Amino acid sequence: MTKQKLNKENNKTCDAVPDMITVDELQAVLAIGRDTAYNLVRRKDFPSIKLGREYRVFVEQLPVWLIKQQKNK
Repeated sequence: MTKQKLNKENNKTCDAVPDMITVDELQAVLAIGRDTAYNLVRRKDFPSIKLGREYRVFVEQLPVWLIKQQKNK
């Protein structure tokens, strides 16, 4: 469901909710395996959150985190 559709149905704004991707989508974006993806989302410094039993990655913070990792080498 898109933010616009949600807005119309509930008459509430979702602009404050950040865009997030799943671990499967993270795997595809970074071309990494499942174990590596889960190791990343479990790191305290990685921009992710656990919602129930699943992890979500904050899309806007991912490039910032990647650049920070490159600088720390």
